[in-house]
Formats: sequence, C-alpha cells, structure tokens
Amino acid sequence: MGDAALPRRLFAGISGFAALLLCGAAFAQDPSQEPRSTTIIGGDASARRCGAAVAGNDISDAALGQCERALRYPRLSQPAEIQLRVNLGVMRMRRGEHQAAVDQFDAVIAIDSRNAEAHLNRGAALIQLRQYGPAVTAITEALSLGVREPHKAYFNRGAARENMGNLRGAYEDYRTALEIQPDWGPANAELARFARTRRDHLAGVLNESDTH
Repeated sequence: MGDAALPRRLFAGISGFAALLLCGAAFAQDPSQEPRSTTIIGGDASARRCGAAVAGNDISDAALGQCERALRYPRLSQPAEIQLRVNLGVMRMRRGEHQAAVDQFDAVIAIDSRNAEAHLNRGAALIQLRQYGPAVTAITEALSLGVREPHKAYFNRGAARENMGNLRGAYEDYRTALEIQPDWGPANAELARFARTRRDHLAGVLNESDTH
C-alpha cells in the first residue's frame, strides 16, 4: 500500500513503559499521552536533567546537550548508561533524528542484547526510516523477549508489514493487538479500515460485473 497507508499511530516501549510516538507519518495525539522516560537516579546532575527533559518533552539543543554530557560521566554505571541511552534515543526520535535514535538503541542492545524495549524502540525508529523489513525483525525480537505492552508491539509490526505489502500479516498483527487489548482504539480503527477497504473492493467488483 505504500507510505500513504501507514497507520496513524506508532508506539514504542520507553525503558519499561509503552508510549505514543509522534513522528514521521504518525498523526499528533493528545499531549497527555506523550512518551515517558525513566528518571535516572545517581550522582550526575546532567543525568537527572536529561531524564527530566525527556519526561517534560523538552527536545531543545540544550536538553540534548545535557543527555550527551551525562554519558561522559566517569562513574556511570551500566544500568544508568542503558537508561540514559534510551532517554537519548527517545529525544532523538522526537527531534526527527531517527538514525541517531537507532544508533542509541543499538548501543543499548550491545550492552544488553535481551533488552526488549530497546528492540521495540529500534523497530519504531526503523519504521520512520522506511526500513520496514529490519523493523519487523526488531519488533519480532522484542516480542520474543517479552515487552511490557505487547499489543503496541504487534500494532507497530502491523504498520511495518502493511508497508511491505503483507496485508495478511498486517491484519493478523492488528487483530492480535486487539485480542490482547480489547476495545483498544488504534487497533479498532485499523481493523475497521481493513474491513471498509475490503467492502469497497467487493462493491467495485460487483458494479463492474453489472456493467457487462
């Protein structure tokens, strides 16, 4: 179907949370549903300011600088580095810097290859880069590792599959998302769109046959 058919919402797990991403082809949503980050507890003021900036949706150059300075903290623990890089990846995504976001999530995965949320975030960023095959691989890996809110992972994978032309796979992923989270609006909307498209196609075929 191409990019015009890309579902309107893309979700990513943010260091244990799942949240809405407002980027690329995704339409804006209620600001109360903005992504959340994990606040880093530690001795470095830059790390705390970085967490606060992401939580407050601050994507300024100054906020970005705080996060990058925090990574240079000499006594940075491995868990703190993971959380910092996730926060920085989220900030990069919000700034529309999707390859830079992928780089941060890759760095997390290099430290902890079983970090499900990093794989999920990486998949969301790859969708924005229109790298749909790698996005499917990343999200499938996230699901195998156990993300906190799998319905959002299935939804993202459905978006990637739809843009690859795999309509059956996309439909199954949207349907799985709805089975996990009944009456969930985004999945409901996409399944309704599939049903409407199929109905319109059938009507077109019938009308064409009536003219012959």
